Amino acid sequence: SGIGRALALQAANEGYAVLLVARRGERLRDVAGEIRMFGGVAESLVADVCARDAAQQIVNAAVRAFGRIDALVNNAGGGAHGELLAQTDAQIEAQWQLHVAAPLRLSRAALPHLERSRGSLVFLGSGVARVPLPAFGAYSVAKAVIRNAAIQLRRELRSRGVAVTYVDPGVVATEFHGSAAIRRPQAVPPASAESVAAAILRGMTRRSATVNAVAWQ
Repeated sequence: SGIGRALALQAANEGYAVLLVARRGERLRDVAGEIRMFGGVAESLVADVCARDAAQQIVNAAVRAFGRIDALVNNAGGGAHGELLAQTDAQIEAQWQLHVAAPLRLSRAALPHLERSRGSLVFLGSGVARVPLPAFGAYSVAKAVIRNAAIQLRRELRSRGVAVTYVDPGVVATEFHGSAAIRRPQAVPPASAESVAAAILRGMTRRSATVNAVAWQ
């Protein structure tokens, strides 16, 4: 949904063959169907990226379907509203797994294929990685970690031909705030998922280090 859906549609329209991964099978079928309607190529896989075996399962599915991997976009995410010390170990661990551990496992599994294609890794961050907001709890912490991880990986993988792009999407009109049971900031007009997806796709094409999808934010 949201940014992931918009990016899949735009990437397919630009000629990428897309493997869609999510927990909601009906959403995957809808997006894959849209892509095929305009002649694009798409496969889908129902999986929870936090599952320990999901990374290899995803990589295997992509290689089996397309023979190669040119880009991996780590986009899955969700907020956890609440004060940091009021959150339980389980809530903190869930944010760590979703925003840090799962993207790193998936990146590790895809790395040999990305080296062969001189491809790119993309990590979706957040403005709260730089400016933590009260009551964003472990979400702010986890996003700060993946922002640093992207910097570290960019330096480590440059000589191996793999580009690493970190994306700050800004405030976007998606399901994010509703799923986290918080109100979207009223003073900040949200960007469309489509405009953010276009910025990400430009960043992938240019092999940009960072993408500030809504620059004025």
